[in-house]
Amino acid sequence: MSVLKTVCALDCPDACSVLVTVEGERAVQFRGDPAHPITRGFLCGKVQHYEDVVHSSDRILHPLRRIGEKGSGQFERISWNEALRITADRIRDVRGLHGGEALALYYYAGTMGNVHRFAPEALFNRLGATRLRQNICYYGADAGYAAVVGGGYGLDPEDVVHSDFICVWGCNVVTTQVHLIPFLDEARKKGARLVTIDPYRNRTVAASDDWVQAKPGTDTALALGLIHILARDDRVDRDFIKRRTIGYEQFLRGPVSRFPPERTAEVTGVPVAKLEELASRLASARSPLFKVGIGLGRHSHGAASVRAICCLAGVLGAYEKLGGGILYDAGCEFKPNLDAVKRPDWLERPTRWMNMTHLGTALTEWRDPPIRFLYVHGSNPAATAPLQARVREGLARDDLFTVVHERFLTDTALRADIVLPAVTFVESSDLYKSYGHLYFQYAKQALKPLGESRTNLEVTQALGKSLGFTDSWFDSSVEDLVREIFKTDHPNFQGIDAERVLSGETIRLNIPRGVSGFAEHFRTPSGKLEFVSEKLEREGLPAMADYRGDPFNIRPEAYPFRLLTPPAHSFLNGSFGMLERARKKEGGEPVVLVHPDDAGGIASGEEVELSNEHGSLRIVARVTRDTQPGVLVAEGTWWPLHGRNGRGINVLTSERLTDLGGGSTFHDNRVALRSVMAP
Repeated sequence: MSVLKTVCALDCPDACSVLVTVEGERAVQFRGDPAHPITRGFLCGKVQHYEDVVHSSDRILHPLRRIGEKGSGQFERISWNEALRITADRIRDVRGLHGGEALALYYYAGTMGNVHRFAPEALFNRLGATRLRQNICYYGADAGYAAVVGGGYGLDPEDVVHSDFICVWGCNVVTTQVHLIPFLDEARKKGARLVTIDPYRNRTVAASDDWVQAKPGTDTALALGLIHILARDDRVDRDFIKRRTIGYEQFLRGPVSRFPPERTAEVTGVPVAKLEELASRLASARSPLFKVGIGLGRHSHGAASVRAICCLAGVLGAYEKLGGGILYDAGCEFKPNLDAVKRPDWLERPTRWMNMTHLGTALTEWRDPPIRFLYVHGSNPAATAPLQARVREGLARDDLFTVVHERFLTDTALRADIVLPAVTFVESSDLYKSYGHLYFQYAKQALKPLGESRTNLEVTQALGKSLGFTDSWFDSSVEDLVREIFKTDHPNFQGIDAERVLSGETIRLNIPRGVSGFAEHFRTPSGKLEFVSEKLEREGLPAMADYRGDPFNIRPEAYPFRLLTPPAHSFLNGSFGMLERARKKEGGEPVVLVHPDDAGGIASGEEVELSNEHGSLRIVARVTRDTQPGVLVAEGTWWPLHGRNGRGINVLTSERLTDLGGGSTFHDNRVALRSVMAP
């Protein structure tokens, strides 16, 4: 028996250091590393039994070739040599007949490793393929954040302990960032108050001192209304505003002036008394902190919402206070030399881009040329992409050849022509950054790959050689590429030795402790916090954060309900949908939360139908006051094959993009609700 250290590769801010107990050829226990400054000896409930994933009897352990209809699940086992030959031959044929842009790579964060996540991009750059814009997660929120502060981290997550008022806004941290909780708890032990702003009662709301229940999509109006009250009562930090911001007076005269308390209450559903109380508590705080979630950006006003919250922190002068300001994304501080892995220099000419939110349209409508070859890894778009019916229609095309590198027969893999067996994170080595803390980690392989499963790098290199490429990159090891990744002059990397990282030591970025990320300047064009962005104005985009109603609710009489699809506690996107244990923890099948005022004669446990212009699905209702009238909540990205009629919740989501950044709008969809039992 041995205990080996690795890193959780899943799409989570925490990037935990994991101790794996191995007996023979089996991983038998997963524990959090007590020596890691963020992991602190515990894991989330999803990963603490990860041996169920590694040794699942449902793992794909050998290459497969489809022998039945797409989606039928009929495959035969083939050798790796045959799988590589078939795939390489199809790439040559498609490229020869239609050009490189008829090839497409689709991937996301099934692994967060810096080598294995990005390695396939090198091959597809070499092939001149359609490029992928990975906007499906955070682009809206990022654009809003950058518009005000210019990007970069605002707060070291370890400094949360110094805050005396914490506002978790649109982020269920108990489910999605559990290793932030000890820092929140330490601040609360020192007297900090925790308030959560969210449309429905989730685990973080239940653990908070107070709950502000705003209508979904009205966060911009709420932030503007709070700024209105603070300015009205002269409880803003005038010194900070004078020294370190631009456009404040214009911002007050414009958007802020339109949101006095009465109108803010009408728009957001938050009572005037609650608004006044929250504004007063923020103004009285020594070091107010706003924890902003990525999901906050996934609606039509997503960027504006994050902009407005950043402005709210600005009028309070929170950015200069230890433990104060905006806690959003620490990952932007990692500036590795990923070109060494992605090889953008291999792209002989600029090729077209595919916004990954628009996969359904790309597969069904693109011509000149149509996509004829699709390679998928680290994602299950038949479950997770918008316009699910269109995605599945595209994957069903006879003239589309699809290769999926996966661990399980997902809804996407079931529609593939070739399925290649993938490793889990304990079966590979890789370098990991985080977007929830400031530490680099290298994970060494802890377990021999099961069956014939291979890493992304191995598959990419083998496929490249099958296509005749002889560049030395196709013989590089993970360690070779990690050394290249650290060849950067960025100041955050000063003093970091690649060999120390490769030895397994946890290394913090070269960022001082106890200092705000914006202590000296903001990363905007002006170097100041920008209530008004001249850059965006020149581009014809909104110069200020503003709320202008609900532009996409164009058929309220047909589709009166707002549908939210936040994360489920036992899933991580679609990563644990294959586990019966995880599904049982979530109630055994998908459910939708319905407020009693909207239920009519619908009872908990009853099957209902949700529908809109994109499609329909059947799901079990749970009648509860955890949501609000007019708002339906369906937690988790369940695999469609586990749904009542073989459809997942994303059959109802659109391809609309956010106001800035071109991000997805998963939380901005309208639906109708009816009882299946009704005549």
